[in-house]
Amino acid sequence: MRTFSVGALVFTAFCAAACSAEQSAAVAPATATAARAEAPLPVLAANPFTHKVGDFTVHVVSGTFRKEAAVFTERVVARAGDGWVMEYKLEDNSGARSLRATVDGNGEVTQVALLDDGEEKPGTLGDYETFMASASLAPDENIGFTASSKGTCMVGPSELDCETKNYRVMLGDQVASLGITGSHAVPGVDLAGEITTADGTVIYRSVLIERGNEANQSGDDSFALVDHAK
Repeated sequence: MRTFSVGALVFTAFCAAACSAEQSAAVAPATATAARAEAPLPVLAANPFTHKVGDFTVHVVSGTFRKEAAVFTERVVARAGDGWVMEYKLEDNSGARSLRATVDGNGEVTQVALLDDGEEKPGTLGDYETFMASASLAPDENIGFTASSKGTCMVGPSELDCETKNYRVMLGDQVASLGITGSHAVPGVDLAGEITTADGTVIYRSVLIERGNEANQSGDDSFALVDHAK
C-alpha cells in the first residue's frame, strides 16, 4: 500500500502516465505526444478541452533516465481559437528552461516558442520533443495490464481512496513494470507513477506535487503530495 501526504515541492516525480484503459498504456506528461503518420507535429495525450485558463500542475521527475530530479510545471496560459497556449517549465540544479506550445482543438501542437527571460523566440518541433524527453519517458510497447492495488492518498486535509494499476511494458529489449496511481476524487490527473526493472531499479518515478488555478486565491484547489513509500 502506498500513502501520500501533504508536503512541499520536494522529491518524487511527475506522473507521466496516461492509460485510457487496462489494455493500453502510454507514459508521458499531460503533454505526451502520440505519433501520426500524416501529422508532422505531435498530438497531446490529454484532452485539451479539460483545461481552463490559469490551470497549472507541478510534478517532480526522477529516475535513472535523467541525471537528477527536476520540477516540471505545466500552465494553461490562454485560449487560441478553439485550442490553447500551454507553457512548460523544467527546473533542476543546473537551471530552468521554459517553452510555450500552441495546441489546436484536436490536441495537435501547431507552434512552439522558446522562452528566454520571458521573451519568446521561435522554436521547432525538435525543441519541443527534446524538452519533453527530458521530463518524461515513454515505453516502446505495452504488453498488458498485470495487477492493481488500493491505498490511501492524503490530498490537502482529505484522505482519498486511491488505486495503483500495474502494466508490463518494454523499453527497447528490456522488460519493465509501469505503475500508475490515481483517484476518482481527482479525475483526469495521475497522482503518481513509476517505471521499474525486475531488479528494482527505478528508471522513471513521478508524483504530482501541486495542482490548482492561478485565479483561485483561496488555495482550495491546490494540494501537494509527498511519497513516503520508500
